[in-house]
Amino acid sequence: MSSPRRVWLGEDEGQTALLIDGVVQSVVVGDGPLGPGYWPLMLPDVRPARALILGLGGGTIAHLLMRRFGPIPIIGVETDPQVIRLGRSAFDLELPNVEILEGDALVYVAQAEGLFDYVAVDLFAHGAIPRAIFGKPFLRSVKRLLTPGGLVAVNFFKDRRTADRQRRLSEVFPRVTLVDSAKNVVARCLPR
Repeated sequence: MSSPRRVWLGEDEGQTALLIDGVVQSVVVGDGPLGPGYWPLMLPDVRPARALILGLGGGTIAHLLMRRFGPIPIIGVETDPQVIRLGRSAFDLELPNVEILEGDALVYVAQAEGLFDYVAVDLFAHGAIPRAIFGKPFLRSVKRLLTPGGLVAVNFFKDRRTADRQRRLSEVFPRVTLVDSAKNVVARCLPR
């Protein structure tokens, strides 16, 4: 059995942040510039009709989507009830257009129906990016949920596995572009 995760509110470069085991998961999105971080690189270039966020955290990506495009229907999947409570209380996630689902993102994707124009994969568990998100079953399920002109944005740490992760993504998505952001990489994947 794994040890319980430590979840708390802190600060990251002047912004209120949600931390899990010392790693920043989300920051509060205000009216000013977001500051450093990979989150803006995750956003689509065009307004999605419907968005799916796997690893909702405190809702940084949801708030950025709404800041850029206005209210759009968003489903956010988050596994940790403590993170969901903090997201609602400290990150203003009680929004009519955001449906928060408590559960495992991998299970959700395998069973979900309907199409999304934008899918954000921003998963972190037990101190690491889950290996399963680079497996063909998960990636094929995500692609199945994507409209033909949609975008999948995958966040992961920049390390010695980056080239292998890009290769795995490219086996399912014909167009994959990597964008560096300090310690992270955002893979922007297109279905055609």
